Amino acid sequence: MNKYLFLLLLLISINSFGQNNGYYKNLDSAIANPTKVITLDLERQKVKEVPKEILLFKNLERLILKRNYINEVPKEISSLTKLHYLDLSSNYIETLPKELSSIKLDTLIMWDNKIRVFPQEFETLGKELLYLDLRAIQMNKEEQKAIKQLFPNAKKKLSHPCNCNR
Repeated sequence: MNKYLFLLLLLISINSFGQNNGYYKNLDSAIANPTKVITLDLERQKVKEVPKEILLFKNLERLILKRNYINEVPKEISSLTKLHYLDLSSNYIETLPKELSSIKLDTLIMWDNKIRVFPQEFETLGKELLYLDLRAIQMNKEEQKAIKQLFPNAKKKLSHPCNCNR
């Protein structure tokens, strides 16, 4: 009996710990506490576009939108000046707005998207970025070389280059 009570209390504390420390997996809960949102995790929530409500979260540091149906990232996301971790993996994104380069991202995860080229403005971000994940994206050697030059300080994860002629 004590074992089950302990597990129940542990689960309750883990759940409340996450919400009380700025971690939200539900947009409605996050909107109710906009200044407390540090991490917003909307993984696998069938999101078709980046919710405009995220602009309310001025303390947002980590945004996780992986495994959704997003094909465009709005330039307004650059107003989230505390954002340093962005996970947009497994969506349908072909490009990122040049304005995103003004954020001091240290982590950008984009695996399994359609993006192959970044705006030249990302050169400024390239100095800040520490981790870039572009696996499961078909790129030829020239495209990969350009990415490596644009983000010289980042640890990069890329799939093997394809023999695709573009």
